[in-house]
Formats: sequence, structure tokens, C-alpha cells
Amino acid sequence: MVSALLAAGCAGKERRRAEPPGPLVRDVQVAGTEAVEEAELVEYLNLRPTSVFSLGTRSYYVPGLEAVDRRRVKEVYAANGHYDAEVESFEVEVRRKTKQVRRQRAYVRIAVDEGVGTAIRKVRIVWVEPVHADVDRAAVRKQVTEESAAGTSFGVVKIRATAQAIEDRLAQEGFPYARVTEQARVDRRRHLADVEYRVDPGPRKRVTSLELEGLSRVPEDLVRREIEFAEGSSYSPGLMRDLERKVYGMGVFAAVTVEPAPRTEGPELTVRIRVQESKMQRIRLGGGLGVDPVRWDQYATAVYRHDNLFRRLYRFTARAKAGYAELPALYDPQQHGPIGVLDLELRKKGLLERKLVWTESPRFELGLWDGYQFYSVDNRIGVSRFFTRYFELGLSYNNRFVDLFNISPTLDRNRTVLGLDFRDPYVLAYVQLSPTLHLTDDILQPHNGVRLSADYDLASTYLGGQFDYHKIVPDLRAYWRPLDRLQLAARARVGLIFPYGRNPGAPIDLKFYLGGAADVRGWGLRRLSPRIELCQPGGEVCDDVPTGGKSMLHGSFETRVRTWKALWFAAFLDTGDVRDEIATLVPRTLMVSTGGGARYESEVGTFRLDVGVQLNEDPRFPEPRPWAIHFGIGEAF
Repeated sequence: MVSALLAAGCAGKERRRAEPPGPLVRDVQVAGTEAVEEAELVEYLNLRPTSVFSLGTRSYYVPGLEAVDRRRVKEVYAANGHYDAEVESFEVEVRRKTKQVRRQRAYVRIAVDEGVGTAIRKVRIVWVEPVHADVDRAAVRKQVTEESAAGTSFGVVKIRATAQAIEDRLAQEGFPYARVTEQARVDRRRHLADVEYRVDPGPRKRVTSLELEGLSRVPEDLVRREIEFAEGSSYSPGLMRDLERKVYGMGVFAAVTVEPAPRTEGPELTVRIRVQESKMQRIRLGGGLGVDPVRWDQYATAVYRHDNLFRRLYRFTARAKAGYAELPALYDPQQHGPIGVLDLELRKKGLLERKLVWTESPRFELGLWDGYQFYSVDNRIGVSRFFTRYFELGLSYNNRFVDLFNISPTLDRNRTVLGLDFRDPYVLAYVQLSPTLHLTDDILQPHNGVRLSADYDLASTYLGGQFDYHKIVPDLRAYWRPLDRLQLAARARVGLIFPYGRNPGAPIDLKFYLGGAADVRGWGLRRLSPRIELCQPGGEVCDDVPTGGKSMLHGSFETRVRTWKALWFAAFLDTGDVRDEIATLVPRTLMVSTGGGARYESEVGTFRLDVGVQLNEDPRFPEPRPWAIHFGIGEAF
């Protein structure tokens, strides 16, 4: 068996070392191009340049391809109205570093004579009768004039694009079966062309019925409730996309196709929606490693999800996480202990009202923070709704029980200083209001636009807890992708806590902290925070514990550049400050950090590695080193 495996491995190795069909094409240059872009012309050739860093399709030079590419050059020019274009020269230089073909490189040089281009002499629009009275003939004539007017250059690609643009315009006006055919009579001797567009708008249509195909386990009435808005609407490609997006958004279909039924006379239109149901239950197992200057995590995860519980589209999700954490690091565990989370969620859309989304979310957590360990039991009952595509409003009632243990002496000796913020154990009850304005191209993975949100928490002893406070956190995020390989992102946050009433205060673990992979990356996790210190009699500080603040300001700017496939590199600038006093933020005291990192987009998420460096110091936030390394999954914002 070992011999067979070695033989197979050697055979595979020999296959990998097989000589390529010819020298690798490294560069292609075309001289004399004006009517056609050089890059566009090269795309049609067999001999295309291969990048130095290319790991995908490669182009090799084989004798005889010159003749094929000569014809292709002339065909491209003919399609653009240059019928007498000629290839003046087609040279291939092979540079031989060694006798091995795999080490040789080919450089292609092409010179073209474009000749005289063909101009449009006359444009004619022929309407196939009968034509619906709502067809805007003047708008069609104007579009033709703008895109292929008499006197402009002629090309097959150009007039086909004009015909397609007319079809798209008519479709937008409610004519799904509009068809435009183009014809051209070319006088090659005079370099003139007469163009004719035959326009058949077909009948104007209004959606009167929706047919569903492919349903098995998903109730039809719940699907129809999502798409009933389309009935009675005029046909448009945008309406078809909205239907597809709504059905996909239900989260239980692997494929969705939306198209008009075959053409019929009359204004009625039937739209057929074909679906393929996805798996309703799935389990995912995995593991993770969190690396931070002040904390390491190692954990295993399991996720179970059922998308059609009770066959009424109740979505149940159970997330479990179990592992171990060390502070500050695995190789230097000054504090350490088990960590675990069990997070359950039951989600249902459509109770009481079609667009309402209800959630019930119990949660248990065993955790470790600087200065203490804890376990908590939480429960959240919430409802949210979209008002138009842009505005979302959420409301929830939350309960939380927390018990601290293994408390650091630093915290234990400063209970009086911390006041009502330090209770062990404690019960918290609060109502949260969360408005969000989505002005982005995609809600889940935005590339362009702005998202403005705010969380307002009202905690009160009248709700069943032991704290009275208002907490508000407005959050602004902006995204811009000017190029496919370039992404710019920015974020700004303000956080304020206002204690009031008979029990003014906020729990120590829910106050504001900065530092870590998600905000000011020059500091360790939660280290940008007011602290309390425990000193030896000689005055030496032996321990300090972050205790959070009631005022927070944070801003980040990030530039991300894609270098190869799913690999991105980023540069960032972060700033922030946390104060224990209420609304006492001073811009000149902001801590600033900068740095860079790498991201890799995989099927399980974006792996991110960042290195941040502090640009200024503050005695409130002493750190043993002015930099931090963070590794985790997901973008910072």
C-alpha cells in the first residue's frame, strides 16, 4: 500500500511538472488603436497577457495563433464599423532564459491600420402595429437620436445596444414583451450605413395573478402574504426584482425564478414564481481562537437552526460556545477560567401584522473579564418592523441576572468607590428602543451608503431591576467603494449613561469600554477605560482593573484594498475616549491609534488580523507596550 501511494504521488508530481504547450504570454501591446480601446481588443485574442501574480487561467503562445488572432482583430473592427481595417504587423518575441519551455516568455506586438470608420447616414423607426396608446413614441425617438443619431459612428455592437436600451425602456413602462430588431444597410465604398429599428411594444400589462411552483414544506399562504403587494401593480423589471428579493428574503429557498407567463393579448399578466426549497434544518460545528494583548480565547462552537418549525416558518436557532480564556495570554495565565455561551432564539414574522418580526431570546453565559468571573442569565422579548425599505424600528424588553465570583482584591477593596455600579449579584430590567436608517446598497454587507442607528435603554426599578438609568448610543457608519478593489469605511459613535431615580447607577459590566479588535485597536480589549489600582505599601502598582465609564466617544476610518481574489489589506485610524463622569468628553484628550492588517473572505466569514499602534499617551490608560495585535472573524464595522 505504501509503495502504491508513493508511486501515485510520484506520478502526480510528474504530471504537475509536464511541459506547457508553449512559452507563457507575458505582455501584449497594440499600436494604432483609436476607435477601439486596446484593452477591449486584447480581450478577444487568444494571446492575452498573463499577470506575474496570476494563479488562474494562463495564456501560452503556440505557433499558428497569430493567424487566428489576425482574423479576430479584423472581426472586432468590423463589428465597430471599420470594415477595411488591416493588421500591419503581428510579431511574437520569445525570450529564452533556459531550454525549458516553462521558463520561456512570449511578448506580442501588434500594429493595426484602422482605416476609415463607417458613419450613420439615416435612422428609421418602424412601429409594428397596433401600438398601445400609452407608448411614448417621442421618448423612444429621442433615445434613438441620443444613442445612434445620423452622423455618428456606426457599429453592430452599438446598434444592438441601442435596441436593447429601447426594450428596457418599454419594459420599465409596463410592456414586458417589447421586442426591437435592428437592421443596417452598409455602403462600404462610401463608409455609410442606414439603420432601421423595428419596434413591437406588445400589450401593456398589469399583474393580476401570481403562480407559485415548487412548494412542498413551506406553506403557500405565508409566501403569498409576502408577495401580495404585486397584485394590481403595473409590470416593470423592478417589480420582478422586488418579488424575487421578497421570496429569497424568507430564508427558506435555495433558488427563486420570477418571470412573466407566455405572451397573451389583453392587459392581464400572470407572473410565475418557481422556487426550490432549501434544507430546513442544519447543524454547523467549528472552533475559534481569539488573540488580544490582554486576553486569549480557545473555544468550540455548535449552531443548530430550524427554519420551518411547526411548518409555519418559526425559525429556531441554538448557538453554543464552550472553551477556555486566559488573561493576559495563554503563555502567561495570570487569570484564567472556562467560558461558555448558550444562546437560543425563536423568531416569527407576521404575528398580529404582516411586517412585524417577533423574537424570544433566552441566553446563558459563563465569562471572564479583567478582575472577575461571572455567570449571567438573560432574556429578551422583542419586536421590529421595517417602514419602507430604509427605516427599521425595534422595541424589546430585557431581563438580566448576573452573579460575580473570583473577584479581584482590587475590585473587592473598592466597592465603596464604585458605589451602586458594583452589585453582586444584581438584577437588571430595561426597555430598549432601536431606530435604524438604512441608506446603503445592501443591509447586511454594505459597500456604498450610510447607516444611522441609535440604541436607547431605559432601566428602572419599576420594571423589576435594581438600577435606574438612561443609556443612549447613536452610531453612524459610512461606506464608499469607488473601485472594485477599493473600499472606504468610517464609523462614529457617542455613548452616554444618565443615572436617575432611587437607585442611580449602571452595572459595571455594561458600562462603556474601548480597546480591542472592534474599535480603538492600539489598546487591548476593554483597556481604554477608567481603572482602579491596588498598590503595595511601597507605592508600586501591582494590579489595575478597568471599571468602565458613563461617557464614550469613538471614531474609526479604514481603507481596504483587495490584492488577490479574497485577500484584502487595510489601513486604519482609530480614536476614542471613555470617562467615568457624565457627559464630560473633551476632544483634546482623545486617544489615537493607527495601523494595518489583512482580511481573507472565506465561506465561514472574514478572517481578520490587525496590528494597532498608539500615537499618544495618557496616564489614565497605562499600558506595558504601545501596540496591540488582534485576530478574529468579521470586519470591525
